[in-house]
Amino acid sequence: MTGLDAALAAVREALLARARAEADHVRERAGADARQEVAGARAEADRIRRSARAEGTAGAATANAIARGQAARQARALVLAERREAYERLRRAAREAVARIGTEPGVREQLVLAVRAALGPDARIVDTPDGGVRGVTGDRRLDLSLTGFADRAVDAVLGQEPEAVGASGTEEQR
Repeated sequence: MTGLDAALAAVREALLARARAEADHVRERAGADARQEVAGARAEADRIRRSARAEGTAGAATANAIARGQAARQARALVLAERREAYERLRRAAREAVARIGTEPGVREQLVLAVRAALGPDARIVDTPDGGVRGVTGDRRLDLSLTGFADRAVDAVLGQEPEAVGASGTEEQR
């Protein structure tokens, strides 16, 4: 275990545990919401199909195909929107959890020690607005901002599955 790993182990474990619990909760809720939306869209598509059959017109088959396509697109859009919302809720929850950890005594000092362990004793330390730090030495940088921790933890928990989470926003240098 390196000096950086040792200095951040407690923070990383607490953050990952909270992020995993929140991810499980958000996934369950998003899945239930998505299933409900898909069921509604299917019911609407079934209603449209029944209506088209009852009319018995020559264009019913075309209208039915169009309606099914529209219903499928609407259902997909709803599922993707729900996933994105769940992802954003998880990211906010992770950032809030890390912000609480950042107020605990000694956290900033541990982060500074971690930067120095990784980049050397001459590293320039810059405080971040969220309570973390960034280290710079020559062309090497280390982002130990609390927001960065939260974002990386969420990405790690979700495995960066683009379809499952949507676009992840900005990628910060680690």
